[in-house]
Parts: sequence; C-alpha cells; structure tokens
Amino acid sequence: TGAEFVKPWGSVAGWDPGTKGALVVLLLDDRGQVQSRESVRFSRSTPSDIVALLTEFRPDFTVLEQVTSYGMGRGSAFKFGTSYGFARGALLATGCRFDLVRPQKWQAPFSVPRSEGMQRKRELKAIAQRINPGIPIVLEDADAHLIAEIARRYYLDRTRGTG
Repeated sequence: TGAEFVKPWGSVAGWDPGTKGALVVLLLDDRGQVQSRESVRFSRSTPSDIVALLTEFRPDFTVLEQVTSYGMGRGSAFKFGTSYGFARGALLATGCRFDLVRPQKWQAPFSVPRSEGMQRKRELKAIAQRINPGIPIVLEDADAHLIAEIARRYYLDRTRGTG
C-alpha cells in the first residue's frame, strides 16, 4: 500500500551543538543514499528527546561541529559550553562514534559565499534546501542538515574506500 521500509544499510548524524542548533540523523540505503531522516531542534526538545533519538537510531558515525565560545559574553559562553558538553557526553554515553569537525572544514565542500552573521546563516539554509529538496529546512536546523551530509560523505569514504 505504500513504500516499504527497508532496514537501513547505515546511519550517520550531523550535530550543530549550539543552543539553537539541531541533530539530524540520516538513514542510508545500500547505495549510501538517504532513505529517510530524523531530526530534533534543540529549542523544541529536551535532553531526553535527544538521547532517545540517538538510542533509537544509533548512528554508525556522527560529525559534531567543533566550535568555541570565543567572542561570546559569559552567559552565552556558559550556555554554549553546557550544550557542547552535553553533545559529547550523549554521544559517548550512547556509544556513537564521532569526529569533531570545525565549521571551516565542513562548510568548504559547499562553497559558502563569504558573509557573516545572519546573512551567512541564510546562505547555509539556502544551500541545505538545495541539497535537500522537499525537506522543510529552517535556520535552526540548516547547519545540522549540512553537517549530516558531510557525515554521510565521510562515512562512505571510510566504508567504501571512495575517497
């Protein structure tokens, strides 16, 4: 009656650890293409929701954005540090393998135009929407969708020797 769900060949995740970030899990078919996706936006979820997503889908590989709180005020830096520490702890506690990747590295393959602040976020959202047609992308989860795509590419390179 509908498309049959096939057990995924693999799964990967992209994690934008900001307090207004998101976690996106991609379930891959045996060709390495995205079969389906699950996500949580941190502004709309609890830490338990995030751990439940990791526990349910157990990504084979995750890319966690490695960012610093440089330039933030004390309060913002503390909130960010708490979120980043939670991300690392949740991945470790659920047994998910992960790499830390700086924004400059994960953004490079997407040829993001030089811009700053909200203009850069809008550019990243537009790129995420282009590579994920039909998926509603918002500013809050755009980076996580792109980071998940980088995780997919890294995972395929490592498991298939294509890179």
